[in-house]
Amino acid sequence: MVYDVAMLKPTWIRSAIVVLLVASASPAQSPSDGLIEATKSWLKNISTGARAELLASTDERFIATTPGGDVLVRERLIPSDTSRPVQTLPLMELDGPLMRVVGDTGIVMSRLKPSTGPSLNATFVFVRQQSAWKLMAIHSSPTGQ
Repeated sequence: MVYDVAMLKPTWIRSAIVVLLVASASPAQSPSDGLIEATKSWLKNISTGARAELLASTDERFIATTPGGDVLVRERLIPSDTSRPVQTLPLMELDGPLMRVVGDTGIVMSRLKPSTGPSLNATFVFVRQQSAWKLMAIHSSPTGQ
């Protein structure tokens, strides 16, 4: 079989360009990228009462249940009226978080270990809005231990 070198040259050049583009492309983002960080950030901000950060990272339709069974909406937990204080929680760390993403909904389930007091079980529900995770709901309950 005889090959025309002039015809093979453009094919090799195109192949080399494709290989370079594929090799230099950044890895695709995982659907769950940033979900655990969003949870940790929210926990940190609620412990310090960082109103602006909490309002930015919490969906306006936010709802929560507390270990005592109370139901809170965003305005009660994080008032937009700056004369009213943000309800703060003790600083808590995630312990063994599990996460799932379905479409634009992210769920994080974890045990929460506060700096003082008993641990809690918690479920965080996030929605992805304009590439950012916003907290939609939290359910927390005693661990039973």
